[in-house]
Amino acid sequence: MSYVIDIDYILLNVLLVIVFYYAGCKLRNTPHVLPYMWSCIISFTFVLGSRYLRGNDYLRYQHTFLYDDDASQVIFTQFNTFLRWIGINEDTFLYIYSFIFIIGALIFLKTFKPYLKYLLPAFLIAFIFFNEYCIRQALGFSFIFLYMKELFKFDEKTDHIAKRILILALYAFLAYSMHSVNALNLVFITAIYLCSFRLISWKITIPTFIICALFLSQSINWKIFETFLGTIGGFNEKFSIYTNQADTFFSGNAFQKDYTRSFGGNILEMIGHSSLLYLGYRTIREFFNEKKYFALYNIYALGAIIDRCFWNYELLRRVFDPMLAFWCFTFAFVLAKANKLRKIDKVILLGLFYFIYEMGFKYLVERGDMTLFLWDK
Repeated sequence: MSYVIDIDYILLNVLLVIVFYYAGCKLRNTPHVLPYMWSCIISFTFVLGSRYLRGNDYLRYQHTFLYDDDASQVIFTQFNTFLRWIGINEDTFLYIYSFIFIIGALIFLKTFKPYLKYLLPAFLIAFIFFNEYCIRQALGFSFIFLYMKELFKFDEKTDHIAKRILILALYAFLAYSMHSVNALNLVFITAIYLCSFRLISWKITIPTFIICALFLSQSINWKIFETFLGTIGGFNEKFSIYTNQADTFFSGNAFQKDYTRSFGGNILEMIGHSSLLYLGYRTIREFFNEKKYFALYNIYALGAIIDRCFWNYELLRRVFDPMLAFWCFTFAFVLAKANKLRKIDKVILLGLFYFIYEMGFKYLVERGDMTLFLWDK
């Protein structure tokens, strides 16, 4: 295990967490939300927009921005054309992408105002890696956040159902137009929300997660998915590029050993997720008796289980990684009610330090050469 101490990288990211935490503390109790929202927007845009050569897709999307490599994604291509027209170049386009991502996220997060003290920094830690490594998918996910904001209003009594459906369709179209794999996230998130009349019990989620982590992730026979993958490919041109090469992406050669966790890593992960699945279930059932909270928990639970099952295969992880990142919502809700937990549950809270270590500390010091900014060119 190699640790890298890059002072400006560490300081800027720590400062980013502090800004989000401070803004969350203030936003809970003030009607004047804009100054604190903008502090998050500006800091996030600067830190994430200034990154250089970070993530496997950095050079690819830099080239795509300049030369419209993904011309089949018409809206995305036209968007990049407009950015070039106003003077944005290959060094500054990520400022725009990061700005759009955090705007969409904060509009959604603001609907959970009482819990922003914990939710804002947890969200940052959960989604920052996704924003770095899945550049175009993350840009499209900005509109999934807006989609979810509208979707979660559907249980409210209203005379504007048709208008809301049109707004949902617009956000879904934009999310898909930026990256077509987001269509699958939209389908899963919508289906989970519509079916979330109750929480999935921890008695189901924890054993299933453990089985996936220890056994299924190493022994899945991908032949059983060929029909399913072929069907998806028929609906989605971008995804068909992958599904038509199922043998390449899902064969033994596609199994990416670099992602395989050690036995100790598996144990820590199971402790962390089991703790959150259990405490989240108890906390939300007792204090958050509302469908949108059920949905956020269920998205995380199913995302964690399926993502862990396909941990060593990049294609499916691109779909379920952002759903796994929804752990930040359950995490925030549990911490917000931590003082009301039973004594035994407060002991289980210690398991949540896994998320601080795995998603936070390791992001700061185990990045290898993925700590560069534009001024390091």
